[in-house]
Amino acid sequence: MERQTGRGLFSGRISGFVTKLSEGGWRRFVIIAGIAAIVLLFLSTLTPKQSDAAQTETYSAKDAAALEQELERRLTEIISQIDGVTSPQVMVTLDCTSERVFAEETKSSSSADETSTENSIVLSGSGKDALETSVILPRVRGVAVVCGGADNVLIREKVVNTAARVLDIGVSKVYVTS
Repeated sequence: MERQTGRGLFSGRISGFVTKLSEGGWRRFVIIAGIAAIVLLFLSTLTPKQSDAAQTETYSAKDAAALEQELERRLTEIISQIDGVTSPQVMVTLDCTSERVFAEETKSSSSADETSTENSIVLSGSGKDALETSVILPRVRGVAVVCGGADNVLIREKVVNTAARVLDIGVSKVYVTS
């Protein structure tokens, strides 16, 4: 009895497949392949994409602390460039962590006697998470600046105005001392 090698077995299967296709089995093959393609397309729409997950990240308290430190660093750099200011130290406080804004859908219905309105949150493509439209970053509550040269009224005014303009806050929220 003759042994078939792996290669002979493989070529035998391919020739059998080609024979079945030539006898009219190609229709069945095309139909099965088409159904498989449709199922794969449907399944790909159900799985969440990586970019969707990245868009729904929350802004945590750690991020707020990092934002405070970054604002303090940049404001210190700017204030140190003002003539007459020496060794500035800046502290920035934020109002809250952040606010997430979600898309809403409004449905109105009216009857002869009354009109009713119903608001509901729009869900993302996966249907599990709410559709986030934006994140409002924390607002600056106040700024304290301790620096040399703040005894001079003109230098103090320059520091107050610089901090207020950079952070888009009122001058009453900035305190400067030496």
